[in-house]
Amino acid sequence: MNVELNALRARYGRMLVTLFWAHVPVVGLAAAWVGSMSPIRAMILAGALAAIYQVIWTRHGTAPMTRSLSAVALVGEPALFLLVFDGHGWQMDMHMYFYAVLALNLAWFDRTALIMAAAAITVHHLVLFYLLPSAVFATDGDLARVLLHGAIVAFQTAVLVWVSDKVVQSFDRIGRMSDEIVAKSAALEERTREAEAANRTKSMFLANMSHEIRTPINAILGFCHLVQRTALEPRQREHVARISTAGGALLRLINDLLDFSKNEAGALTLEARPFDIRSAMSCQVQMVADIMASRNLTLRQEIDPALPEVLVGDELRLNQVLLNLLSNATKFSRDSEIVLRARMAECRDGRARVEIAVGDCGIGMTEAQMTRLFSPFAQADSSTTRRFGGTGLGLAICRQIVTQMDGWIRAESVPDKGSTFTVSVSLGVGTQAVSEAVLPCSAIRDLRVLIADDSPIALKMLEEIFSRWGMRVILAPSGRAALDMVQAADQRGLGYDLVILDWKMPGMDGLQTLRALRRMALRRRPASMVMTAHGVDVVMAEAAGEPIDLFLAKPIDARSLLQALKQLPGLAERHAAAEAGAAAPATASPALPPALVGQRVLLVEDNPINQEIAVALLTDAGLRVDCAENGLIACRMVEAGGDDYAAVLMDMQMPEMDGLSATRRIRQGRDATRLPIIALTAHAYDEERVACLNAGMCDHVTKPIDPAHLIAVLARHMRVVAPPVEAAVPAGRPAAGDLPDALPPFDIPAALARVNGKRALLHRLILTFAENNRDATVRLRAAVAQDRLEEAHRLAHTLKGVAASLELPLVAILASRLEACLGAGEVEPVDALLEELDGLLSAAIGAADTLAGPSVVPPDPSAPDPSPAEPAPTGEAAHVERLRGHLLEQVRRRSMAARASFDSLAEALHLDAATRADHPVRQALVRLDYAAAAALLDAPHADLGPLRT
Repeated sequence: MNVELNALRARYGRMLVTLFWAHVPVVGLAAAWVGSMSPIRAMILAGALAAIYQVIWTRHGTAPMTRSLSAVALVGEPALFLLVFDGHGWQMDMHMYFYAVLALNLAWFDRTALIMAAAAITVHHLVLFYLLPSAVFATDGDLARVLLHGAIVAFQTAVLVWVSDKVVQSFDRIGRMSDEIVAKSAALEERTREAEAANRTKSMFLANMSHEIRTPINAILGFCHLVQRTALEPRQREHVARISTAGGALLRLINDLLDFSKNEAGALTLEARPFDIRSAMSCQVQMVADIMASRNLTLRQEIDPALPEVLVGDELRLNQVLLNLLSNATKFSRDSEIVLRARMAECRDGRARVEIAVGDCGIGMTEAQMTRLFSPFAQADSSTTRRFGGTGLGLAICRQIVTQMDGWIRAESVPDKGSTFTVSVSLGVGTQAVSEAVLPCSAIRDLRVLIADDSPIALKMLEEIFSRWGMRVILAPSGRAALDMVQAADQRGLGYDLVILDWKMPGMDGLQTLRALRRMALRRRPASMVMTAHGVDVVMAEAAGEPIDLFLAKPIDARSLLQALKQLPGLAERHAAAEAGAAAPATASPALPPALVGQRVLLVEDNPINQEIAVALLTDAGLRVDCAENGLIACRMVEAGGDDYAAVLMDMQMPEMDGLSATRRIRQGRDATRLPIIALTAHAYDEERVACLNAGMCDHVTKPIDPAHLIAVLARHMRVVAPPVEAAVPAGRPAAGDLPDALPPFDIPAALARVNGKRALLHRLILTFAENNRDATVRLRAAVAQDRLEEAHRLAHTLKGVAASLELPLVAILASRLEACLGAGEVEPVDALLEELDGLLSAAIGAADTLAGPSVVPPDPSAPDPSPAEPAPTGEAAHVERLRGHLLEQVRRRSMAARASFDSLAEALHLDAATRADHPVRQALVRLDYAAAAALLDAPHADLGPLRT
């Protein structure tokens, strides 16, 4: 049944209920007015008709029976009015009501109801004429007149039936159309789902293919770069250069296709992060600086001073647009000038409308060429002999990006005069707090910096970055000029604090300049930074053996430069002194606010040396320290007594449970206001820092640990959980060992700065390093051979952090390269790296062994003299006794390796995991309470059972 027609009938049927009952008082009033019938009787008759319809409607709704009987009942209403108006002049006029109720039945859209109503009217008239003529036709009624009325009723009924049929047919047609629309809509939805699935499949296919294609292309480009560094014949070098150029073009094509596909599929999402737009533009200019120099192009920048220092938006996508426009301007120009302009068009409600224009003096375009400028796969020069390459997607992608940034892009061009592309985007304005976060501290701004680079554009970009920070830097066009400037400044007593050198410079490159600088007799030797566009790992490999403070990859932006400058040795001490208004010694112990002294912190660190360094630093600062060897143990300790900790220092890479997983688990029960968690890791990249913050950590401290920086971060985030008490200081610290001022390959002065000048602690750490890493390369080789790359990656990461903390730079560099290879799943270079690492480790361990000397354990006067008649233990007992003696020796030397030795002894004693974890000796070692552990080990141990308490 047609749904719409049935709904219309239902509304009409409900309306008739009201109409029938409304007739009851109207008929009563008419009877009272005319006086021919008792009003009560009239109302009873009208109420009977209403009641009959009410019952039928209630039981049967819009059924055919309801429609037919209601038609007859409606005819009864005018018939009743004829009786009421008996003898009144209006009686004959009541016949008009018959035609009204007949037309009213049209609303049922049922020909049967109309015919029933017409039949009822005809029968009514015949009955009146033959049986009750005096009721209506007392004077002038005749059959012809009755038949005339019948003919009129028949004609009206025919018209109404025709209209009703047409309406029903229309409803049926509408119903069929509706069903077809629903069916087609369902089919369309299904096709839409199929199209979306196909689009997702296409996107996945493109992403997978992009990855698969880019992997061999990157290998081709990488090996081309390596081959170009070897001795080649001129023709071979030319061929390799062409392969590299073609590979780069193919890689750009793949990237453009992937970006365009993602944008078309609506998969492009924009981030909102604060960034320095001036630095962003500088970075993109550096990307094309070499090409500009080769085409004899100069750059002129016009930056609006009203442009905010920090904006909020998607820096990566904006950089993509800028680089495309700069690349086009460079590609189509020669021997001329490129102009880069940026201005504030509007600033309202925390949003800035920024317009950036790139103008060139190149070949220009015609009106016809500009009409298809932003169309995908279209180029101004589409001939088969075109001079300029490209995919024709760059500007289409730019338009997609700026449109999503609520902006626009347009071009103005004159043939043979040049073109100007203008981009307008809407970006947020950074708050004052955000702006201060991307600006250097006073210690950095006080540095005297010299920069040497043979590229004028690169020098100009760096000078602008420093000038925005309020710093004046000295520029040198070559390595030789830099050496002359350093010597002249040193003679005037105004030596430089930092020298920044480009790696690849003609005549004397950056490393050669640095070596010459090391040989110069200077009153104050500056720190060094080497910047390169050829990969930091390549420079580090070539600089093996050369002490370099910082490395920085080009293109350089303000953020990466600032992050690098923050890692300068001694910067934290310099900053603290600047804040205090006076110089402070570099080895002065950093201090916590009095309210935080005596608070308890949890240190989560699996490496014994790093743990001992951190415990010493934290204890010296006045804190009480609990230790956990991995994230799982840390979670249990926090669950048991997390409200007692003022902060948690969390390592990232640990066995059983890493730092990120542990943080997420802790955050399920405690937010950052209840328990601050600070990352303590050798991962210094922004990605790792963001991962830490996303996991729920409050801050990020990199290894090797800078004591002042660590204490400053703790002071910023720690909470007061209890009244300050005197910090626990480990008892029985041994006196300083015979630690020389120089111990190659260890940098003893720098290592002492890492431990706040504690010679005894450094002596012990070097011995522990030697003991723990004698078989480091053996364990790494075994893990790689057994395809346990995750374990090998963790071992390399740990070795890198420990070597950096003990100032073994060459070991740290090799371990870092090894970690990178293992993290990327590249095992081919591992053997060569391990071979080189083995030699460096052997040298370091040999140097450490010179500090150990003979191990002399003083006799214990309280211990009973051994009976000469007692036979020496043999077999398993002898093995246990040797392990116990070795453990006792390590405990007396306060070695962090004692815990590993205890695990070996517990395994020999067949202790289960629960007993081993709760053993009092192990608990004492976890607390670094070596005196208690020694007392427990010195207890009687004649049997082979668990050690007694």
